[in-house]
Order: sequence, then structure tokens, then C-alpha cells
Amino acid sequence: MTDLQAATAMAEIEDCIDRYIAGCHSRVDGFVARHFSLQETVALQKQSLVSDLLCHPVNTLWAIPHLLLKKIVEVPEKLGWRAGADLIAMLPSGKKTQYQKEIERLIATELLEWPWGGKALAPSSHGLTEMLKQNRSIVPLFAKSATAEEALKELPDITRVLESHSSSRALVCDMAATVLTLVMGWILFGDHSLGIAGIGDHLARKAARDRAASHFVLGASLGSAFYSVFPPKPSFWQVMWATMSVGFFVTCMSLLAGMLSDPSLKRAGLQQVQLHRLIDAVEDQLHLHLRKRIKPAVKQIAA
Repeated sequence: MTDLQAATAMAEIEDCIDRYIAGCHSRVDGFVARHFSLQETVALQKQSLVSDLLCHPVNTLWAIPHLLLKKIVEVPEKLGWRAGADLIAMLPSGKKTQYQKEIERLIATELLEWPWGGKALAPSSHGLTEMLKQNRSIVPLFAKSATAEEALKELPDITRVLESHSSSRALVCDMAATVLTLVMGWILFGDHSLGIAGIGDHLARKAARDRAASHFVLGASLGSAFYSVFPPKPSFWQVMWATMSVGFFVTCMSLLAGMLSDPSLKRAGLQQVQLHRLIDAVEDQLHLHLRKRIKPAVKQIAA
């Protein structure tokens, strides 16, 4: 292979990447219209309602600590300490719901035309690979070198890019549930630091006090005053049921926020903006792979 042929091959590969990315961008509006309407969002949420009910309380409790850890690490990261940022990156932002996993799958397979879940999909399902295979000036040249052929096949894994996109979407709902919990604590008890367990404990104590006051021998008014000074202790099960009730309410509100957030973002045009940014991130990964893996292989053939 001559230097001219090597330069031509690189230019053709770059052109394939550019055309592939342009195709992804062109599919954004149709993808958003199909999958982020209120009707479609409700239908997808219904398929995984029970399992997602278990995820939201966990994500709600974890949302603020995770955000605080990220903010704490930002300072040393700006000073050049990358190890902390790498550790935080390894921490999940929360447990994925089935709805989030389904959206990731749809984005990968329909919008990006990229294999998903490690399954061997049909070749035509990988848009970029199919485009490269159809380019007659690329395949014969790379067939001469096993290293170059492998570099062409081993395209970067976009799982991390999709997970970053998914976590930023999920964080909005998780933070909404967390804020709702804090607001409930402030409205009901004047304490804006209460979590779900704290609100449940306060509700159980209030219910026990009201119940004891209503049976006070000198009347409910005197009973209320008396048990304000000597509050009765609720049972373990009373606290448990109160906490579960609060958790269920917050979870339902979180699911409702998640159900309304995607159609609302679609109406505001923000879904399209987020997906265009995702595609730009995929483009960066492809060009990075081109520089680090494919270009050295081409130079090796030309040498």
C-alpha cells in the first residue's frame, strides 16, 4: 500500500463516520416522536411498574450523597488529582429501572443502529460497520493486514456514553423525589433534613400521641398537652408501616415525575438536544478510535 492509498483509506473511513453520524442526527426527531410521547411513556412504564417501584426509593436515598461526592471530588480534580474522579466514575448513580434500560436499548438499536447487550445482531443492525463494508476502496486494502482488519472491526464500546446519558436523565427524577421528601419533612414537621425513615418515625410518634390523647381520662385537650411532655413510644410495626407508607408515596410521585418528564422534555425540545449531544459524544469516541487504532494500522501497511 502506498502513502497515497493509505491517505485515501483514512479519508474514506472518516467520510463513513461523518455520514453515519449525520444519519444518526437525522433520525432524532422521528425517534423522539415515536418513543417520548405521553402515551408511549405510560405504555413502557406499565411493563416494568412493579420492579421499578423497588428501585426508586433506593435511588432517592442515594441521589444526594452521590451528587455531594461528585462535587467534593471536583476541587482536587481541577488541581490535577485524577484518581478520585476515576473512583467516583466507578460508583453507579443509582440502580437502573427497567424503563431506563429499555430506553437505552431503543437508543442503541434504533437511533444509533448499534448492537446492544452483547448479542450477535444482524450485520445490517450495525449502521457504521455496514457502511464500511459497502465501501469498496476500504475493505480490500484492510484485508491485507490482520491487525488493520481487527482495528476496523473493534469499534469502541458506546456503553459508557449511553450510561452517562441515562444517568443524567435518571438523576432529574431521583432528585425530584429527594426534594419532595425534604419538602414533606419541612411542611409536616418544620424540619428540612428528614429523610423517608425520619418522616415515618415522626408520623408514627404523632399517631401514637394522638391515639393516646384521645383516650386520656381528662379529655383529649389535656391528653394532648400531657403527652406532648411525656410522649408515648410507638411500636416497631407502627414505625415500619408509617415509613413504608411514606416511601410508597414518594415512590409513586417519583414514578409520576418520570412518566411526565420525558413528554415534558420532548415538548420543550430538550430531548432532541440531549440526543444530539449523545450522538456528538459517540462521534468523538469513533474519531478517537480512528486516531489510536486504525491510523497506526494504516501506517503499518504503508511502511
